[in-house]
Amino acid sequence: MPWYDQVPAVSFEVDCEDVRHTITWSNGQVILEQHPQIEAEKALVALGGVKPKCLDVFELWEFALIDAGFIEEWAPWQTADRQRRWWLRTALERLRSEGVQDFLYDLPRERAAKMGEASVVLPHEFLDRAMAAVVDVRDQRGWDFGPALSRHLAEATRVRARRAFVKALTNQRPAVPSPALIPFKCEIELYGEPWIHGCLSGRDSRIEISLHPRWLSRVWARGVSVHNDRFTVDASEQKDSVLLTQVEWVPNNGKLDPRLTACQL
Repeated sequence: MPWYDQVPAVSFEVDCEDVRHTITWSNGQVILEQHPQIEAEKALVALGGVKPKCLDVFELWEFALIDAGFIEEWAPWQTADRQRRWWLRTALERLRSEGVQDFLYDLPRERAAKMGEASVVLPHEFLDRAMAAVVDVRDQRGWDFGPALSRHLAEATRVRARRAFVKALTNQRPAVPSPALIPFKCEIELYGEPWIHGCLSGRDSRIEISLHPRWLSRVWARGVSVHNDRFTVDASEQKDSVLLTQVEWVPNNGKLDPRLTACQL
């Protein structure tokens, strides 16, 4: 089962040909609802026809998957932030008009302008899915990211893993007081299996965990970072199912120790 199987479809509207058209992501693909024959639309444009706005957005999506530079801006923001997107629009206009680059510092100006456009045109939910597609493809090729992009993916993993872990502890029974205050250290490793150390024991609670950045596509993008109230450290794809590796808390002399267990999704 690919990562996008059972991930909910998302849509947004754009002004195209003087009306509102719908663009949908579903099952790993972007669909132009009012322009279903995308290759035919491209052929018409090549012959001198007017390019519809929907096709501009589709090509921006395709470029984002190839370039992946948008991840630098996306990484620290787990959810959509209207104020940030408003600022990005202003910064993008400044980059285009004045050449001042206030964002996407790891990219040259031309790429920053294009990836900045992707960051403001594509909804946050589309960027989530674009990230997962990028990570999945590159992971299959042997994780061929450069140092800068690897750093941003590591940041994204830490941000999302910590929030998911706190959510899982919030549902822990017996309840864990103030789980957000528990020291949480997330190591990012490209080799070896995920692991977890530490314990839940009042003020002595501490957590250290190791994840591969592929966690973003295998687990987080699937929506199973917390499943059945347990934190998921990894997911492996079977033919007709997904096997989750999750954290279970086991009583031990008045404290709770973590262990990794399997769960069929």
